[in-house]
Amino acid sequence: MSAHYFSCKVIGCGAWSDSFDSWPALVELLKNKDAVANEIKGPKPEVIPANERRRAPLPVRLAVETSWQATQRAGVDPKELCCVFVSGFGDTQLTDYMCKVLATDSKELSPTKFHNSVHNAAAGYWTISTGCEKAANSVAGFQDSVPLALMEAAIQCHEEQVPILITFFDAPVSAVLTDIMGEGSSFSFSMIIAPEQLSFSEKTSEENILRLNVVSESCDWPVLQSEQPALQRCYSNNPSARILPLLEVLLGVSGTKELQYPISEQLSILLSAG
Repeated sequence: MSAHYFSCKVIGCGAWSDSFDSWPALVELLKNKDAVANEIKGPKPEVIPANERRRAPLPVRLAVETSWQATQRAGVDPKELCCVFVSGFGDTQLTDYMCKVLATDSKELSPTKFHNSVHNAAAGYWTISTGCEKAANSVAGFQDSVPLALMEAAIQCHEEQVPILITFFDAPVSAVLTDIMGEGSSFSFSMIIAPEQLSFSEKTSEENILRLNVVSESCDWPVLQSEQPALQRCYSNNPSARILPLLEVLLGVSGTKELQYPISEQLSILLSAG
């Protein structure tokens, strides 16, 4: 039985991975089984000032790049957007570095690396670079990060009646974790959701209705329909890439208009596209 019901519209998207560098490129991979995945290097988001960009770690650059793409496609001012940033891993490269340094006698951490190690670093870079003073949340839930962030953003959008930028991002884990987590891929996806009744500029490039119900039952993880090896690899090893089945539903390529994500043994969220 549904306990809550939220409805919003998706008005702009951005995407980046080792195999695509934009939302249209990801759409092509999801829609066309014969599409060729390209080898893409890490992004260099121009919205971050050059001096800061050189110091920004990969997870931050992934998140800021796709966030910027989404705002540009939606034609909205990033200063006016509340945001939710979500990463299942955080920055394991910096965590590994700090653990190694703290195990030495000197324990002299790099101030810059320590500054970049916090889980809300991406939200900080984004809000400072864009001059945004709206609420910025940072979510962490390991493999459950995607449904938790969707619920957080949908509730905020519904209750506050404001558009929300939501960005899912994770970089490959540190070498010390690959035996556990596997050889991962970079992945970041951003979308801007808004209350259905709000109108936006003519630049808005996407407008799909997304409905979310919190359901008092458990379920299995949704299956990614795409057979693209690059996307399957992301889905298997990158917590943020668990958003991919929902994108298939929004694009109408999954054969269904709804899917379900588990939150706990007692709760799940049921998402449908209209």
